[in-house]
Amino acid sequence: MEKITLGRYAQLTQDLAFKRVFASEEDKDLLVAMLNTFLECKLAHPIKDVDIKNPYIPGQTPTDRDAVLDIHCQDAEGNRFITEMQILPQKHFIQRALFYSGTSIASSGKKGIAWDFNFPNHYSLNFLDFDMDFGPDCNGVVQYISQRNDENLNVRYNYLNLAFVVLPRFIKTVNECQSFGDQLIYSLRHAHEFEEKPAHFKNDLLDRLYTRAEFYQNIKKSPSTNFYQMSVILISNFSRMEYDQYLARFMGKNDRYAQLAYAEEQGEARGEARGITIGEARGVAIGEARGREEGREERTRELFSLWESGVSLTEAKQKFGLL
Repeated sequence: MEKITLGRYAQLTQDLAFKRVFASEEDKDLLVAMLNTFLECKLAHPIKDVDIKNPYIPGQTPTDRDAVLDIHCQDAEGNRFITEMQILPQKHFIQRALFYSGTSIASSGKKGIAWDFNFPNHYSLNFLDFDMDFGPDCNGVVQYISQRNDENLNVRYNYLNLAFVVLPRFIKTVNECQSFGDQLIYSLRHAHEFEEKPAHFKNDLLDRLYTRAEFYQNIKKSPSTNFYQMSVILISNFSRMEYDQYLARFMGKNDRYAQLAYAEEQGEARGEARGITIGEARGVAIGEARGREEGREERTRELFSLWESGVSLTEAKQKFGLL
């Protein structure tokens, strides 16, 4: 897990900041541009406008799992788009994307009337802040998964398309980023490290992206601690709730980073002192601890998203068995 730094711009790989920038009604041109950039090869024609929908999709029955998406939207032709930012590794993330897409497909069915199952095309755009195995020779930054006919691979079915943007595979320097797509990926990965937007990122959409992502103005660092002095910072653009939630997640991530780093350090020391057996046990324990942390992070993310979608906090807690 990478340590998170607190700077002028929010870290866009955090789901709350990602949604604040791209799920805004005022600047949904950013969302449209992002969808067009990464789904261009799958779309019949460019998207002109979208309607941002409630990201909470309840299960079809009380026993079905609900889906809480980062961003859920629909274009003028009824095509639906799911956009997700995933910071923690998951072994079965492709299946997760398929499950969320299936939930959206099921929710688009006509109820109470005769229906011929002609549901709208669905597109799932996923940004991964970790690498994962897509199979032999599948090493590109963007991976596409779609439906084809096994007998004739030129025959495709556009009912469901999945796209995965693997952020760690993007290794261009800031000066090598000339296209909008490259500059967008670079901003997703590095905006929180900047004091100013890169000078050659000259694009109205990117200007708005950095404005919406601005977390602090007038940053000053303490000479003694080299850390941002909270008392002299003017908070910009984030509401009080967004500010509190972002800082809570920021601190939570760094707490987990510190805990895992300390556990590894202690475990390595014990392994050296007590032999290979203890070292192996430490590795298993850390692996299990990481698995539990990832599970808790996922539940926390879904709880916040459910709350942000308009469900009361009490009802959200009830759904997760917290009351």
